[in-house]
Amino acid sequence: MEKEEYIKKWLEGTLDPGERTIFEGSEEYKALKKLSDSLMSFKAPDYDVESAYDALKSRTSIRRGKVINLNHFTPFLRAAAVLIAVAGVYFFLLHDSRTVINTLAAEKTEFTLPDSSFVALNPLSRLSFHENSWNEERRVELDGEAYFEVAKGSRFDVITSAGTISVLGTAFNVVNREDYFEVICYEGSVKVETADEMVTLEPKQIFQVIDGERVKDDHIIAGQIPDWRKGESSFVSVPFRHVLQEFERQYDVKISTRNVDTAQLFTGTFTHTDLSLALRSISLPLNLHYEVEGKKIMLAGDIQ
Repeated sequence: MEKEEYIKKWLEGTLDPGERTIFEGSEEYKALKKLSDSLMSFKAPDYDVESAYDALKSRTSIRRGKVINLNHFTPFLRAAAVLIAVAGVYFFLLHDSRTVINTLAAEKTEFTLPDSSFVALNPLSRLSFHENSWNEERRVELDGEAYFEVAKGSRFDVITSAGTISVLGTAFNVVNREDYFEVICYEGSVKVETADEMVTLEPKQIFQVIDGERVKDDHIIAGQIPDWRKGESSFVSVPFRHVLQEFERQYDVKISTRNVDTAQLFTGTFTHTDLSLALRSISLPLNLHYEVEGKKIMLAGDIQ
């Protein structure tokens, strides 16, 4: 059997056990399998194989005025249409590849971008960028929290669902969580642009949008780097539910509450290295009690 026939039957799923054994030992199968594996995590746009086949048929059925009967070649043309579609997707992946860095709960990571800019990711965060076009456009997309020390050069953009942060070379921290957007400038200046406004932050200044409301707070940020880079999470007048969500991310736990006003504002700090101490840090200021059972924590207030 010719290799084209093996490929056609493999695509159609009609190889018998003996033919499959022979084909799976061929170089053609190895190449097709490698391509197939690379596409497993990619959702390609809908592709109509029948339409592709009909278009291919219409282009090849007329040649110098003579009509050619394609019935004999129909199975192979269908296979060819599929291969063309797969090759197109593979070409797209190869030339539009995106580097993605994810962190899990209770996991942090540090890395450098192609221009040697430094990035640190807090737990449950995701950052992506195009490495192939980095020299033309320094641009990253962020979901979660990250600290940046940007190498001097062209404009550097951090794209989030809540707004865009633009700099030329500086140090800053960005939080882009559900209902919580925060940018802190530590060095240089940072431009923050949202759908509602555009502001420029100087060192030690903060920009916050919490639960859809712009927080006008003039408090000055202490320190040269975010507290989470030193193993702590700090909050100034933040709704308690956001404190609990950050606690869950840092310790990979699930917190339930009973008789607790999670909308009340919390100011304080908890460590990332001692669960018991951290629980006392968030419970004692609010007169709460806690119980720990594995990865489940119950925070309870007194019954009024």
